[in-house]
Amino acid sequence: MEDKLTSLREWLGGLHEEPVDIQDDTDLVESGLVTSLQFVQMVIEIERLHGQKLDPGVINIESMRTLRAINTTVFQAA
Repeated sequence: MEDKLTSLREWLGGLHEEPVDIQDDTDLVESGLVTSLQFVQMVIEIERLHGQKLDPGVINIESMRTLRAINTTVFQAA
């Protein structure tokens, strides 16, 4: 699981020119780290890392707000 989170953290960091510090509880939306368009791209990246499509019921702002939420909702739920 941690490898997937590390990969996702690196992917998110690659969206920005300057280095960013993304903690497990950093609000990705409120902090401006992920725009609405990037949110869709992030879901695609999560599916790639997870190895399968996400159930549409899982894809919502609360389950994707932080890396901790993504880990709990997607990676650990598998």
